[in-house]
Parts: sequence; C-alpha cells; structure tokens
Amino acid sequence: MGLAAADGTGALEPRTAPERRRRTERGVISGGRALDLGCGPGRNALYLAEQGFEVDAVDLSPAAVDWARERAREAGTDGVRFHCGDAFALAGTELAGPYDLVHDSGCFHHLPPHRRISYLALLDDVLAPGGLFSLTCFAAGADGMGSELSDADFYREANGLGGGLAYTPESLREIFSGLTEVELRRMRDEPEESACFGESFLWTALFRRD
Repeated sequence: MGLAAADGTGALEPRTAPERRRRTERGVISGGRALDLGCGPGRNALYLAEQGFEVDAVDLSPAAVDWARERAREAGTDGVRFHCGDAFALAGTELAGPYDLVHDSGCFHHLPPHRRISYLALLDDVLAPGGLFSLTCFAAGADGMGSELSDADFYREANGLGGGLAYTPESLREIFSGLTEVELRRMRDEPEESACFGESFLWTALFRRD
C-alpha cells in the first residue's frame, strides 16, 4: 500500500488549513524545498508554492494529480512538480531530498500499522537536518474520527482500514519520537464560508528534525 489522498477529510477541499497559513505568516515555516505527501488536487502544494517553496507533490490518484496540474496551470503557478505514484517507491528518485518541509494532510492515518516503518524511513531519507514535518491526521477520543483499534486488534479483526486510523497525542509522540515536537493540538473548526479548512476531529502537528 502506498501513500494516497485522504477520503472525505478535506484533502479534496480547495481550502488551505489555517495552521499552514498561521505558521507561514509567523515565519515558523519559511521557503525552501517542500514535499507534499498525498497532495490530492494540490491545495496545499499551490499554497506552499505561493509562499516561495519549490514543491514536489505526490499522490496515487491520477484523477487528483490531473486536477492539481489543471489548477496549477489556471493559477499560473510553476513552482510545483506533480508526481503520480507511490511516494515510497519514488523516494530517492523523483522525490529526491533533502526537503526543508515534508507535509502530510491525511495520508498517514490511512496507512496500516506495519507501514509506519517505511514511513519513518522515508522521512529519514528526505527530511533535511533542521527540516520540519507537518502532519494532519485523525484524532482519537471525544469528538474525534477514525478507528481506535489497537495495532494487535487491527490485525486480529482484519477488517481493513475503514475510514482510517485515529491517534492519541501519546501515540503520535511515540511514533515520531526521533523528531522534536514543535506543536501538537486539535485543529480549530472553521466555518464553511471561511477561506481556510479546519475540523476539530483532526490533529495538527509540527515536528522538527534536529
């Protein structure tokens, strides 16, 4: 299984998550090279390009990548290279680091537990020293979303990923313990008329590679 776009969590929503706007506006995230994992129709990739990043954006869905390329053409954006394929297979070739920012908005929670090893290896391969890893994923607990099965029960019940896996803050800190936590909290809800996308059933996290 590769890295694909999220289903129904905003990855196909043409709005940028407010956390990315706030972080870029505060200078927490500044320009450089960025990798957008599971880019969908390119909303985050295009926004990052507008902020001065040179972006590689990857998704498994040909339809999503075609849509993203069309949106980039319409916007006159030439700072994004869109790739259709599996990020695990493309890492080190078409997706050649180091990247100053790796962004994942809804892919990680669609990976089965055993693929976390490959995911961490990908981060280790492509994230530059001092680089940032930005993550949006399903939140476990009250008002969260996604399956809260333990890893053992996930394989014991063998019902597949369903809508995706939910994570506690403790589990995210353990999985990404090799990185330094900058921020980890629930995403803020944004009204439908907002230019930004935000749902409180999601975690928004930022980690740094020291």
